[in-house]
Amino acid sequence: MSTQAFVDGEGLPVTTGDTDRGAMDRADQALVEAAQAGSPEAFGELARRYHANVHGIVYRMCGADEAPDLTQEIFLRALRALRKFQFHGDASFRTWLYRIAVNACINELRRRKRRSDVEGPSLDEDIVTDDGTVSRSVPDESRSPHVLAERSEIQRAVHAIVATLTPKHRAALTLVDLEQLDYEEAALVLECPLGTLKSRLARARRQFAEKWQLYEEGKLSPESERGPRTVSDEEIGRLR
Repeated sequence: MSTQAFVDGEGLPVTTGDTDRGAMDRADQALVEAAQAGSPEAFGELARRYHANVHGIVYRMCGADEAPDLTQEIFLRALRALRKFQFHGDASFRTWLYRIAVNACINELRRRKRRSDVEGPSLDEDIVTDDGTVSRSVPDESRSPHVLAERSEIQRAVHAIVATLTPKHRAALTLVDLEQLDYEEAALVLECPLGTLKSRLARARRQFAEKWQLYEEGKLSPESERGPRTVSDEEIGRLR
């Protein structure tokens, strides 16, 4: 099973690989310069262009509950920092904005980890009984990801499995497989060497595929994997 189910899982917008990014970058530069000169309309257009993509990053990394508020906070951070942004080298507004989004998600995961340490286990966690847990299996009517994505149960499973990945693997999978960034740009966003990005992506895809196979075999239920994975500060620190 490939990670196409991850791409299609919740029906979020996907950036197409055929987009003329050079033209987009030039248009973005004109809008950025206008926004830096004080045009609220220009920044509004930038926000309109990238809102769905930033929301998708937040949704995949942090879950649906935080997505609306955290997406808004990311654009507010970008607006406050925009005057210091400069185009140089491989820098683009998109790369810069996605980096803000990924870092905001990592900060949210850190806060979530701290709350978990203070509050203890969630009352919503599954209860293991003497009878064990009940696994769900996928009806074998069609193996097309587009058909599977229409089923709410499959959507929950896809999101739950992605949420078990570490932040660095979740970010790599989100940027490359959902946002369709090429490897070089994804590495720039994550501020890591190209080889490191490829290694993270390969491991994330493998982990997703392994858990998806368990789900298809009825050995894993969305409920057993529900909720974002609790990560250690060490793991988060390695991503930053």
